[in-house]
Amino acid sequence: MNISIIIPVHNKVEQLERTLAFISEQQHRDDIAYEVIVVDDGSTEPVKEVVDSFVSKIKALKYLFIPRDKFSCRSRTRNTGVNESRGDILVFLDCGIVIPAHFVDRVAERIGLSQNTVLYHYILGAFTDPDKEDMSVIDGITPHNLQEISERLKYHPAWEDMRTSHFHLVENNLNRMDVPWTMGWSGAISASREIVLQAGGFDESFKGWGAEDTDFSYQLHKQGAVMHATEDICVLHLPHRSDDQKQLKIKSSFLNRKKMHVKNYQFDTEIYPYSADMHFDQVISKFNHLVVKYYTPEYELSFIDTLNTNYIAGSECSLIIGEDSIAHLSALHTSHIFIQNKHIHQAYTERFAAREVVYLLGVDTPYARGYFDTIVVTDYYRMISEPLAGLMFKEWFRISKRLILIYHKEYISYLANVSGWTWHNLEEIELILRSNNLGYEIQDQLGDYIIIEVTKAVSKPTTSTSLADPTAVGN
Repeated sequence: MNISIIIPVHNKVEQLERTLAFISEQQHRDDIAYEVIVVDDGSTEPVKEVVDSFVSKIKALKYLFIPRDKFSCRSRTRNTGVNESRGDILVFLDCGIVIPAHFVDRVAERIGLSQNTVLYHYILGAFTDPDKEDMSVIDGITPHNLQEISERLKYHPAWEDMRTSHFHLVENNLNRMDVPWTMGWSGAISASREIVLQAGGFDESFKGWGAEDTDFSYQLHKQGAVMHATEDICVLHLPHRSDDQKQLKIKSSFLNRKKMHVKNYQFDTEIYPYSADMHFDQVISKFNHLVVKYYTPEYELSFIDTLNTNYIAGSECSLIIGEDSIAHLSALHTSHIFIQNKHIHQAYTERFAAREVVYLLGVDTPYARGYFDTIVVTDYYRMISEPLAGLMFKEWFRISKRLILIYHKEYISYLANVSGWTWHNLEEIELILRSNNLGYEIQDQLGDYIIIEVTKAVSKPTTSTSLADPTAVGN
């Protein structure tokens, strides 16, 4: 069995030297062979000299140099390594990460002949600040004692892998998570060559810092990868001082996450840019266990008939958001349905085959301006907190010719009463609309129901009825 270890590097010669030193002392079975491919992404430091110094210690060691240009990025560097590799198993290892002596042997054992296995290795020390923490705990570390030291550091607050609690929650079987791909940090990943090629490798359109690795993991997930975290194969990131580019990295990561969503246009990628990795699985899990029917009003059939007659009729393209009751959806005559619970989405795609059932919320959609003649949104929007609610209003308004919000005057969701979810009142809705340069008109009041049409904001005060005073209708 052949294993290829691919190491992208840009300068950082000291870290590379430590990484290669630990690789050079691998202990493995005779039927396992491994190669190391160092891909130099236009370094100005003597990376090749470091690689050359290990030629006698690592049997199959390749050095590739890529000049820096406008296409330079981490993805291209890693893909270059993939193209040059020959292994049945590919290991992506960042420069500055060291591995235990049994690493190659255990990776080969865990993946074996599987065509779809992906291993995310515990990475200790990834966020350790060398100026604040006691670095003596890794003094004298070697490939042979790394596993023993890792056992001591695995649950140390300053050294543990930030993903550890997630890993333990699912007993290291990441496919039990709602969005396992968010755990896919590229610092130390092992995968069968087959699944990497099926996923198309890393997307080279991602520039700057962040998200190219989670995008890669997302593509692996879409190809049916079986993902595991390897508590028994820990690696250590050698701490180094920050490059003081935190804000630039945050901005770059956000933009790349948006790019990732535009590639896929799915609900789980739609709100990913607005949520931290460590919380995102819980966010998506909430939606995947949420049956909207039980937390929004039971809309009367006469009211649905009014929506059909006064707001949906005559629309070639119409959309309902915030509804998953089969009875309500069957009675509504919209051409499109947005669903956020993936299980309900899968079921309703078949049940409502004559309609377009879409796995989106509406924060960022692929639809052109004014695509929908009418969008109707149930009270569901009231449980979405700022700033997400504002982003939704803006996008819904952009893609519709007419945006209708339903507001039930008396209903307060069980989620708000018991679980602490948001449940916006009229004043809050008005503030959210205005803060996003949107206006409104109250179109109708039918018993407990208020029907609000979202409009462009007006620069000067008008006699338009305030949402906080729903006793009058219109302007």
